[in-house]
Amino acid sequence: MCLEYYPECGDGGDGCCQRHLNVSRSLAEREAGELPRIYARRVDFQLFAVWMERNGMRVGACVNACCAICAKADFIGEHLLVDKSEAELHRMYALEDTRAC
Repeated sequence: MCLEYYPECGDGGDGCCQRHLNVSRSLAEREAGELPRIYARRVDFQLFAVWMERNGMRVGACVNACCAICAKADFIGEHLLVDKSEAELHRMYALEDTRAC
C-alpha cells in the first residue's frame, strides 16, 4: 500500500505502516481467530521474503513493500483474508470436487 503512494516511506516514523498491519491483523483475527507468527526478511531493496507456519506447513511469499511491517500486512491480506464468494467461485470452477464428502 505505501509503495503506491509513498515509495520513499520505509516507515519514516509516522506509524502509517503499523496502522496498516494493525488493520490487517484485526480483520484476519476476526475471521480466523488466533494468527500464527509471521516472519519477514529483507531480500533486496523493497523486496521481502515473508512466511508463517500453519498446520505444520510453511507458507511463504515474496512481497514488494517499503518495510517489513508493510510486507507482513500485505502477506496477511494475500494469504489469510479470504473473500468467501471468491473462494466459492474457485470451488465451482475447479476441475475436481473439493467439497468434503
